[in-house]
Amino acid sequence: MRYLLSARLRLGKGADLLRALEDGSFSRGFPYGDLGGVLEEALVDSTGTLRWVEVCYCREYYGVAMEEELPFFEPYFTDMVVADARNPQGCTGYPDCGDCTCTRGTHFEGRPFLEWLRELVAAGSVQPRAGGAGPRWLGWRGKVTAEEARRNAACSGRG
Repeated sequence: MRYLLSARLRLGKGADLLRALEDGSFSRGFPYGDLGGVLEEALVDSTGTLRWVEVCYCREYYGVAMEEELPFFEPYFTDMVVADARNPQGCTGYPDCGDCTCTRGTHFEGRPFLEWLRELVAAGSVQPRAGGAGPRWLGWRGKVTAEEARRNAACSGRG
């Protein structure tokens, strides 16, 4: 499946993330491709929110989208939101998702993430208004798996 992701940089993590992206260590140990390369395609809007598209098959195996990717993102990002890019009932999943056109028309507003991050680090700035909330799954029009719903409730203090 393809997912639309958004996140905010954790306070004080800009230089560490830039270093990890530039030296290739960001997704070291991730067995299914280069998460850093995908992240570098993100755009950052005027509020400092990153948005990008990610291909992931975790929901098919674990019942939770982005299960294997989250440990790589969470040290650097907060307020992550994972939404289905299309109705999962119309998605054929693995292995078709790698070449699917479902997100080809998806356009985010903003600046290239890596350019923004380099400027942020060079200026010694920290991203304003970073929240601190854990990941949240939106699914497709609010329809999430039982495990995603449980995790959403736990992150919001209702679980």
